[in-house]
Amino acid sequence: MKVQPRDAERVIDRPGPDARAFLLYGPDTGLVRERAARLARALTDDPDDPFNVSRLNEEDIKADPAALADAMAALSLTGGDRLVRVRLSGDMAAAGEFLAALDAGTVPAEARLIIEAGDLKKGSKLRKAAEAARACLAIACYSDAARDLLELADALMAEEGLRLEPDARAALAPYLEGDRALARGEIEKLILYKGLKVQRPDGEDAVTRADIAAISAAGSEAAMDQILDAALGGEPGRADRAYQRALGSGLSPVGVLRALQRRLDQFDLVHASGGDPQAMMRAGAPRFGPPADAFKQGLRAWRGRRLDQARQRAFEAERAVKRTGAPGEAIVGDLLARLALAAAPQSRR
Repeated sequence: MKVQPRDAERVIDRPGPDARAFLLYGPDTGLVRERAARLARALTDDPDDPFNVSRLNEEDIKADPAALADAMAALSLTGGDRLVRVRLSGDMAAAGEFLAALDAGTVPAEARLIIEAGDLKKGSKLRKAAEAARACLAIACYSDAARDLLELADALMAEEGLRLEPDARAALAPYLEGDRALARGEIEKLILYKGLKVQRPDGEDAVTRADIAAISAAGSEAAMDQILDAALGGEPGRADRAYQRALGSGLSPVGVLRALQRRLDQFDLVHASGGDPQAMMRAGAPRFGPPADAFKQGLRAWRGRRLDQARQRAFEAERAVKRTGAPGEAIVGDLLARLALAAAPQSRR
């Protein structure tokens, strides 16, 4: 069944018991990912529980056509609601056929299903199957208007006791255009620059136009690019040297981690949008010269399951920094080294 845009947020936060499957698709891959994560939290107590949550991607299903049906039929070993999450780059007839069988009741289903896809056209087999199935809800995810993204900025900043001054709102808006995940990354970068609520001195709660200018300064961006280009391009030594120099100049390891996550989100967005120059432009990737060459090198190294694993490692590093109290410099440095070794040419043979 097709969910009307006005009902999408309500369905995601309060999914009813009748729907067994959900298809989230659209050109805004960041919004697809964000809504899928919210939906997962609404459907299961712990979206990161490896026993009750199964994750599959396009390569898994192509390698084993029964993988999706087997995951949906598996019983919970520990009790609780089971969830299967599938991430696709575009249309997949096999997934559409499974939705039709699920709706007909010809396949066992002990779990609920979330499918994330790219920009599916109206005639795609997966989208048609989802919209025709009574047991499935199809939710389109289209790019936010600037006003919506500024509202997101207000909400995220309010959580840390920050507020945007009027002229800062106007300056921030151009940085938020495009993919929602990249917009969220820019907002979080600004929050980290101002400092979290527990770290910030009293009275430093206003985000000014000067703050936005400061976070976009070319020097810090160049230092960050040197780290990411080396780590994701498979050069461990250069990545470590750039990281140590950046730390010495005052760059935050959490800031590096956030930038790494944004770069991986960019790779994911480009792949999901077809991998052509237009896809790179929509993702905000550099288009000319050495920066573009470095981005393309990383893009070739990180795709499919390898990219999913990199994003999971980045998530685990973020959780370790927040929960264990371990030094962020070491955790992020270790992550960069592991990624650089995995991206080295000999590791990809």
